[in-house]
Amino acid sequence: MFFFAAFYISAKERPIVSELSAIPGKGTVINVSWKLPVKPEPRVEQYSVYRSSSPIGTYYDISRATLIATVDSATAGYVDTVRNYNDYYYAVIAVVDGKNYDIILPSINSTVNGVHLKLPEKTENYTSTASAREKLIGPDELRDTPLPFLNFTDRVNRRPLPLSLDVKNVAKSLSRGFKKQPPKRLDVYVFEEDLISPDGGDDYLLFDILKNTFIQRKYVDACVQLESLLGTNCSIRVRNRATFYLGESLYYCRKYSDAVRTFLLIYDAYPALSKKWIDSSLDLLKLELD
Repeated sequence: MFFFAAFYISAKERPIVSELSAIPGKGTVINVSWKLPVKPEPRVEQYSVYRSSSPIGTYYDISRATLIATVDSATAGYVDTVRNYNDYYYAVIAVVDGKNYDIILPSINSTVNGVHLKLPEKTENYTSTASAREKLIGPDELRDTPLPFLNFTDRVNRRPLPLSLDVKNVAKSLSRGFKKQPPKRLDVYVFEEDLISPDGGDDYLLFDILKNTFIQRKYVDACVQLESLLGTNCSIRVRNRATFYLGESLYYCRKYSDAVRTFLLIYDAYPALSKKWIDSSLDLLKLELD
């Protein structure tokens, strides 16, 4: 720490910017700003602004980063525009004698924490009906963030979930009138809240599980970790979404009976979505039994 502190003091007169920060703005904008060196030696010709999807900790990392702008030596900021919700890291390098000044100091002229766009603020009232809160993605619609196509995995043995008599009666009523044409398996559904990394809390725990298991098509692991999360005192919103993802994971494991039971548990929270997945699960279950 003493070394870096001493180096930072001595670097004030070197052609190195300091106090680099990246803050999300409105829409697709990220504001990048820095403090210019005082009378740098050698003289700075311009500054190169780099962006990367991973931390820029050494000068070698610059080769994997994207040069997004060059600005004059009197400029102390840049407005970057990105098109997705990934985490981004930035570095600002001085150009001296036609070449980059090859020193990278994390948290001084390169950011150490990823920054991503802000989620659009929701305008709907959460107290409205559950069906109105759901966003169903049709076959011809595109999501804000593309998701990988998910194939089915092999069967896995799972402990059946208990059902009350009322729930069984609802399941019977929903199973009436199977479609005559061969049923199609549904594509994965992800709630908008889980498309980008949240700042922390229960939402981040759920996001981390989805990133490492569900999106990677590791549905058996997803079932185990989602059930573990559901065993904690998480918020009702996270609990509802986690239960829904558990139902999807069981569905992709071809455990259609367990998937139906799970979707019924959050039927009141997501009636339209749950009915869609229950109907598909029952169709596929009937196809296997036939």
